[in-house]
Amino acid sequence: MEAPEALYKIAPSYDSTIAVEVCKTGLLRKRRHVLVFERFDGQIHYSPDNPTGAYVQITVDPGSVICRDKWLRLGKQKHVAEFTRSQVLAADRHPEIRFVSSSITAKPLRGFVVEGTLSLCGAEHPVRANLILGPQSNGRFQIDADAPVRLSDFGIKCPSALLGLIGTRNEAMIHLLLWASKISP
Repeated sequence: MEAPEALYKIAPSYDSTIAVEVCKTGLLRKRRHVLVFERFDGQIHYSPDNPTGAYVQITVDPGSVICRDKWLRLGKQKHVAEFTRSQVLAADRHPEIRFVSSSITAKPLRGFVVEGTLSLCGAEHPVRANLILGPQSNGRFQIDADAPVRLSDFGIKCPSALLGLIGTRNEAMIHLLLWASKISP
């Protein structure tokens, strides 16, 4: 007998993270920015007996982005975060980043591929993410996902400085390490 689908809540916690990794170009091409979002929420409709029938929705506050680059001083980290909030994400005009899944398929060896729509900076674009679901324990389970995106797909121009000697790549990687907690009926 198949277990019924349950609703799980995704929320910020000490062990839940949504981050974007953007590699630098030019003189700093061996460096990368790690931008972390502190405010987000979401839900997943999920049954362990039918993981490909799951539905995921996540909403992120772009104004909550912080920079976690260990290679930058604290003041520079704050500058990168503020630039990202105001210039790159235009958080005042686009106060929400949203992902809604449309399908989940099993991969041949391990995990799943989640397809859905990412809404960012007023643009929507399809995204594919690799997903691994951890085992359930005490009404919780772990979601580990990575999704490559092209910034230009969302109308984001890659920042550069010093006449292009320093910049960022058009490709970025979204990393999600989240805990989903069962919502009691």
